[in-house]
Amino acid sequence: MAAVATASHFVSPTTTVHDQLKLTDLANELLLAILEFCPDIASLLNIAHTHPTLYYLAYEYQVVLAAQVLKNELPEEVYVHANLASRGIPISIGNPDDLVEDDITNTIGAVALFKDTFLSSLKSSILGALEVSRFHRKVVDLTEVCLRECFECRTQLFTPLQLSLERRKPSRSERIRIQQSIYLFEILRKTCKDMYVGKDQAHNYYLEFYYKLGELHISLMDYFLAPWEMYQVIAIQAFFRRALHGFERDETVSERAMPGLLTLGIPFLHEALFTKTQDERDEFIRPYEEEVLTKPIHAFGMVLSRGARRTWTRKQPKPHASYKRFGTEDASGVRMWERIEAKQLEMFTDDPQWTDMFDYELARLEGRLDLWSAALWDADRWGDILQTLSLPEPSCWKGIQHHCEPMELGFYIAKNIHRQHWMLNETVEG
Repeated sequence: MAAVATASHFVSPTTTVHDQLKLTDLANELLLAILEFCPDIASLLNIAHTHPTLYYLAYEYQVVLAAQVLKNELPEEVYVHANLASRGIPISIGNPDDLVEDDITNTIGAVALFKDTFLSSLKSSILGALEVSRFHRKVVDLTEVCLRECFECRTQLFTPLQLSLERRKPSRSERIRIQQSIYLFEILRKTCKDMYVGKDQAHNYYLEFYYKLGELHISLMDYFLAPWEMYQVIAIQAFFRRALHGFERDETVSERAMPGLLTLGIPFLHEALFTKTQDERDEFIRPYEEEVLTKPIHAFGMVLSRGARRTWTRKQPKPHASYKRFGTEDASGVRMWERIEAKQLEMFTDDPQWTDMFDYELARLEGRLDLWSAALWDADRWGDILQTLSLPEPSCWKGIQHHCEPMELGFYIAKNIHRQHWMLNETVEG
């Protein structure tokens, strides 16, 4: 039998116990190198508390250690997303009533500049990095909820998406894309946190706000996001809507509350969708919804939409290299976006004789693409999606509800403020 190595095997016969190597005999540089290899921030903290020397080094060099260990923990593709979303952006668009279109453009430009210079000036403590780590854990949890529930919403099961995910298991790139979309959702939420609308105003008020939203969408595409990234955010917020409300409620009632619920952000969504079962969600959501309904409608639902006609989407795409993307290169995500845009363009016309009919069909197509969460998947799934969009209409759509256009419905609710009193008495069950 082979001998079992013990500590005595590594001590010279002439060496006394007092001469054995101690942790404090190691150079600080070596100890720091060991700490930098920690797989995550929680491990770094645990190790630092095992010995006074390690604790001292972790405290003295925490800026370097926090940055390096956080890079060990987070996927490279979400490192910027995670830091920016969890630490927050000190810039808000503000109340749209107080803004002109140039203000919106300048604000988005400032947000983009902050993002571009953020990491170079970041000096984080280990506790600050721990907050990023904990936030990332919530994002990972919500990603798994999305993959598990994206094809179902309460009483509705969308079988084509379920079968697609069973045939081809979610790839790493799809998981990363979902994580990125959740982070971007949170970043946009914080940027738009003060955008309440819905006062008893003249028609011009809403016309001006319509153009302000158009300017916001164009500015986001010019300075902050690529259109495929915006589509991914639209897809993840559509999933959040399904998971929170399903399709059983009156869509007007649901849309009155939903933007306000979404502005509660990832911590709320994590608690509602990850820590609660589907049966527990209504009871958990109810007090939040009651609070939301005491405030004007929030514009966040309109922001996370395809927006006004042909502002940033529903038109021929430019070469993807000409867009300023937020994140890393995503070839498959770009290909999926190009196919989505091409399919939507089949249902678009400027001919006034056909506009109403084409707009109806386009809205239905877009709602179905959002039910598919199409922008979140690799381009390899496009064949599965396209089969369900053929004519004559496949039987898979029988009895299936899909998403409405949040910008159009949001404007309707905001303009009809006199109808909102009865919404206050609606329960979560509708």
